[in-house]
Amino acid sequence: MYVAENCTDYKLQFEVFSVPGDVAMLRNTLVSSDIIDYNITWYNSVSSQEISSQTGHILVHEETLWILNVTMNDSGDYVTILRTPSHCYRQASRLVVEEKLTGECGRPRKADQLLTKGVTDNLSCPLRNEMNKLNSYNISSSIKWYRGCDPIDGTGSYEYWGTRLKITSVDLQHKGTYTCTLTFTLGGIKGSVSESINAEVKENYSLVPQVHEPSNEVIKAQRGYNFSKRCLVFVPGVGKLSAYLYWLDKDGFFETNTSHRVYMLEQRLLTQDGSSKGVWLETWLIFSELKEEDFNINYTYGL
Repeated sequence: MYVAENCTDYKLQFEVFSVPGDVAMLRNTLVSSDIIDYNITWYNSVSSQEISSQTGHILVHEETLWILNVTMNDSGDYVTILRTPSHCYRQASRLVVEEKLTGECGRPRKADQLLTKGVTDNLSCPLRNEMNKLNSYNISSSIKWYRGCDPIDGTGSYEYWGTRLKITSVDLQHKGTYTCTLTFTLGGIKGSVSESINAEVKENYSLVPQVHEPSNEVIKAQRGYNFSKRCLVFVPGVGKLSAYLYWLDKDGFFETNTSHRVYMLEQRLLTQDGSSKGVWLETWLIFSELKEEDFNINYTYGL
């Protein structure tokens, strides 16, 4: 029992959500690289009794507690205590077991993820912790993706990509509920754990800007004359794009005040449609009269 121990108490740290029949993983996160001599014990928060492995149902493995076949009765708080020769540390995790919704595939709780229309994008399976822990045991596992109730075989616009589902040429039709299921054998029991994702498709996006001018060139000009240099950038994207170009030197930004000898023109923006959608941004750096102080200086642009 742990009630009488004077441990540093980190209270409730995590909530894990599961459904009947799935595998649930609870972890102690108090172990660090500077703690060498320690042991970890799990307890039932209601009875304060130590939890030990039970064939076919409970597997205690160092800092991890696995419930191999979750039932509604497994809901509750689980306490883990890390003890060193000089002190002890307590942490609690809560397991919330929810009934599956009648007539609906996937988990009752869903993570929200965004897909971008018109590009190749991906959904990330939220089971990386479970997979990493199984890998540390040298236990193999496999991932299967579903859209609604239908399995995804990784053909067409879909491709399995490690723990991700890659989707080529995302369209509005790709909106919906996706579920990734991790299957493995642990403690002699074949089990699985799943997470569901509510995927929305956003139509507005911007990609990496493409600089067309200038191009790291060395410019020659004559003192006393005027001079101008254009900055031209294309920003691929769809929808309302917000971006601003500016010129600067070693002293900072140039202003758009035309009463100055050196100034920057107001930015121009031109929308481009067709196969390569996006906007062109243009601004000019103007020297009304070149002076000696303007030479041998790096002039750069920013976005």
